[in-house]
Amino acid sequence: MKISHFIRRFIWVLITLKIIDIVVAVVSMQTINNQLNALCIDFTMMVIGYYILPKSDKHFIHTIKNNLSRHQTYTFKKTHVVSNQMTYQNRAVDISRQQYQAQSTPYLNELSMLKRQLDEMNERIESQKAYRNQLSKQINELNIKYQQLNELTTQYNSLVEDIKRLQDQKDKLADAHVTDEYQSFMDYQSKQKLATIDNFDGYQFETFTCDLLKALGFSDIKRTQGSSDFGVDVYAKNGDTSYVFQCKLYASPVGIKAVQEANSGRSYYNCKKAVVITNSYFTPHAISASEKLDIDLWNRDKLASLIAEANV
Repeated sequence: MKISHFIRRFIWVLITLKIIDIVVAVVSMQTINNQLNALCIDFTMMVIGYYILPKSDKHFIHTIKNNLSRHQTYTFKKTHVVSNQMTYQNRAVDISRQQYQAQSTPYLNELSMLKRQLDEMNERIESQKAYRNQLSKQINELNIKYQQLNELTTQYNSLVEDIKRLQDQKDKLADAHVTDEYQSFMDYQSKQKLATIDNFDGYQFETFTCDLLKALGFSDIKRTQGSSDFGVDVYAKNGDTSYVFQCKLYASPVGIKAVQEANSGRSYYNCKKAVVITNSYFTPHAISASEKLDIDLWNRDKLASLIAEANV
């Protein structure tokens, strides 16, 4: 509140009290002339008091007068008078446009940054939603593949059981091969084959020997030819071991000469093993010489067992 307004209102209060005092004195006056003078003084003082009042108080008095006369209704609202000369005593609140912009710029930048972060967050949320939908699709596909895997596992287990059952049957059949009845049959078949071999000539016996060695798993089987074979008829290999074979188709026992020829052929062909194979048997001298010279002897019984093993 301005000091001038306070002083004017104080003077107006004094004038009002004086007016009241004059009005009271008028009642006690005897002559009309004195009463008129007193009323003129009251009116003059009222006019002076009205002009002394501030503008806002005059507006207040007009509002009361209009409401009492019902000429126009006003609300008792104080109107703030803005003066061009009004200044703030606290200079700290007097801020210029440049200062406002300088102080508001960081907040505006932060607000802009927060808006960008909000937009990025919305984009990230949309991206996460799309990724979630993709994951859901992949999960559904994995569930389908998992079901297919379970079906394949069931089929695999069934196949394993079938293979095991067939393996058991195979083992039973393999066991049947070594039964006495089967062995007797194979012995009989070998004897029949030996009977056929007994009717071979030398060339046929050598050919049969090659077939037998092939069935037994030998490799690189070759027949030697000519008079300079040093008594060796067949050359073969079993793994890394090289062999030479002397084939003797005899009706009587084979003597020591065949053993000596096999030994010479082994040296000539630089082989590790030498074998004399016959459809007959060997003499005691031949057996003794084979032990000294490390020559293998395959007699009629050995030949029969090999025929049964190779099933030729």
